Amino acid sequence: MKKQQIVNQLLELNSAEAILFYSPENRYWFSRFKSSLGYLLITKTKSYLLVDGRYITAARNSKNIPAEIEIREFSSNLFTQMKEILKEHNVHKLGFESDWVHYAEFEKYASIFTDQTLVPINCSEIRIVKDEWEIEQLQKACDITNEVFEAILEYVKPGMTEKELQRFIDNEFLVKGAEKISFDTIIASGVNGSMPHAVPTDKKIEIGDLVTIDMGCYYNGYCSDQTRTIAIGEIDAKLEDIYNAVYEAQSIGISLVSEGVNAGQIHKQVYDFIEQKGYGGYFTHGLGHGYGVEIHEEPYASAAGNTVLKENMTLTIEPGIYIPGLGGVRIEDDILVLKEGYRMLTTAKRELVKLKF
Repeated sequence: MKKQQIVNQLLELNSAEAILFYSPENRYWFSRFKSSLGYLLITKTKSYLLVDGRYITAARNSKNIPAEIEIREFSSNLFTQMKEILKEHNVHKLGFESDWVHYAEFEKYASIFTDQTLVPINCSEIRIVKDEWEIEQLQKACDITNEVFEAILEYVKPGMTEKELQRFIDNEFLVKGAEKISFDTIIASGVNGSMPHAVPTDKKIEIGDLVTIDMGCYYNGYCSDQTRTIAIGEIDAKLEDIYNAVYEAQSIGISLVSEGVNAGQIHKQVYDFIEQKGYGGYFTHGLGHGYGVEIHEEPYASAAGNTVLKENMTLTIEPGIYIPGLGGVRIEDDILVLKEGYRMLTTAKRELVKLKF
């Protein structure tokens, strides 16, 4: 479905005649143009991208902005321009992103758009189904992530610190063509693996450690998110048992992904399996989340999630077990929902890698 159609459906659902996008994420999603500041005013028949002098030349030269979007430069007369557009399209009900706009911004809208009724519209699911171009960018981001993972296996060695490994990874993403990393890279070795979102430290990676590596990148504005836990030499039998439990749990979760399946139920079945293995109290977060323009988007596979999956939604599957004083394991992959089943976008080996030194 074209993005104009998606927006039109949202307008119909909320009895609005136009919507004003202020968030950089929704503006990029619709226009494929990045700017720190800008507005996208979308009526049922036409859309307008308004940017200031810092971006206007880049916008006019862009080959990515759809031809049907009219580009306008704004300065001090920005809201006068918007009001003229609204009048031209006979807009009486103007929607805004209720899930993004701060109250101060809303107050500004209320003082300016006095001829319109402001309609709060929750846009959190507007990007939930990806189109073909978006999937291509996501796949490229995942391909780069796999290349970086292969480079890690050649680079990591006992004696280096978590921070050293983090710096290597962050640079390697750029070397291999990523736009930037999609979040702060997580490196958690040994006992630090018991913290799901551990911050890399000066701790040295040692023989016998499991090392959890959670990383991702942006490519053309779309991101990847992959986690692997690798072994530095031989590991304790308990750690290996934990790894096997997480691997089996993730395999179950992945196998359940398909159109028509409730994402919350996938989480429940995976949690139940981990609980049966005796580790239920150590799986402390949701099973997965959507990803796209942002690293965390709808849908969410969690205890509170109840989204029914549709074709071309994206979802991570990332169970983990974290035991204080011992360590932890997480394995995460990026999945594309198909009408029947799924497609793996991340391709790094999921089985336990034991590096020998």
